[in-house]
Amino acid sequence: MVLVYTNAKTLRVGFSASSKVGNAVMRNRLRRWMREDFRIIRPDLKEGKYIFVARVSAAGASHASLTGQMRSLVARAGLLKEEK
Repeated sequence: MVLVYTNAKTLRVGFSASSKVGNAVMRNRLRRWMREDFRIIRPDLKEGKYIFVARVSAAGASHASLTGQMRSLVARAGLLKEEK
């Protein structure tokens, strides 16, 4: 999975999976999983535009591993809000 981020005043998100990832069923399943994972971590994120791109390796991955990848991408990019 790849994360593309740009600064913005509002929080916006997009999900992408190319046809190389698999058939339509697989691509839609991956996007549903990414939307669900993002919904859970959304309150902890800084404002900006996020685009998550599923790579070919995501087709064979479990939902739990994709969840971990998304969380680690956001954390490594330093996009989590600081706790007060």
